[in-house]
Amino acid sequence: MRLTERPLQDIKVLVTRPQQRAAGLCQLIEQAGGIALQFSAIEISEPADTHSRDYVRDHIEKFNLAIFISPTAVEKTFDYLARLPAGIRLSAIGSKTVAALGSQGLSIDIEPDGHDSEALLEQAELQTEHIDGKKIVIFRGEGGRELLGDTLKSRGADVFYADMYQRSAPPTAGQLNAQLQQTDIITVSSNEGLKNLYDLARDKQDLGAHYLVVPGERGYTLASALGFSRITVAQNATDEACMNALKYIASKLSKKS
Repeated sequence: MRLTERPLQDIKVLVTRPQQRAAGLCQLIEQAGGIALQFSAIEISEPADTHSRDYVRDHIEKFNLAIFISPTAVEKTFDYLARLPAGIRLSAIGSKTVAALGSQGLSIDIEPDGHDSEALLEQAELQTEHIDGKKIVIFRGEGGRELLGDTLKSRGADVFYADMYQRSAPPTAGQLNAQLQQTDIITVSSNEGLKNLYDLARDKQDLGAHYLVVPGERGYTLASALGFSRITVAQNATDEACMNALKYIASKLSKKS
């Protein structure tokens, strides 16, 4: 019964997503019998430089395609922009980002099969013959990977980044080190969050001994370099993929008990 109805029974899971993105995963963990401990390894705030978002607000009608990197990018964009022009095409990375656009009453024109930039770049509509000379705006947080924009530029597109928010490390560890003493499994949603968690943890060796869920092979590479030895790679960063990884670890733990 434990493995089917309450597969995470009494297992304590540290959820390190930004506060705005953590509620769904915490709820799923608790529904599965687990105990969700929350520590935001990334904080979301207004962008330090607002020039790019101001430019897009004033010139949005010039763009042919808008790409949204994350659900936060969607939320911050529509907190700032009254609307998007009717003729602009839309694309997004990840099912949660697509859902966030849907909550705004918008549908996707170009949706990747996967959950990352690489998957989006494989779409036929983003090959050179379709985007050469087109103006594309990418709504994102400050910084981040340049792969998407650089590749679209190499295919002839005129790419503009609109920085709608910034991500930063928490100023202090807060309750983190006390929470780690209780934690069975740690989940992270990005390499940035993992690095922040590592920097804030007092006992690096103890941190690395925890079971860890990361989204994708890039997360595995960083976690290994930081000294983690019990790493499970989730298929992507969605709540559902994370839960599948947590259930897999829980099944291993139950066999040991």
